[in-house]
Amino acid sequence: QLSSGINAEYGVIHHTVKQIFPDAIVIPGLLIGGTDTKWYGELCDDVYRFVPSFLSTEDIKRFHGHNELITVKNFEQVVNFFHHLITNLDKSFEVEFHDEL
Repeated sequence: QLSSGINAEYGVIHHTVKQIFPDAIVIPGLLIGGTDTKWYGELCDDVYRFVPSFLSTEDIKRFHGHNELITVKNFEQVVNFFHHLITNLDKSFEVEFHDEL
């Protein structure tokens, strides 16, 4: 299933990418490989898979292999991105509270 690239949620991802990586070109794409997101398809209409860091050829070789790691700088970028994404998502949507469930 393809996720929408023209909705509010994708817009927040796009905005957050530009905050953290201002020179990045943001476009929808396909992720090849199995991820745990396969279990979310029945829970929501769109599932976005994103790695907010720069990965070298050597970094990619270590994925799920011997000496799997990312650099401290990449880890900082990942944490910074998701901090901003959560903050931006919180600002983007009004939540309607109900007195009773």
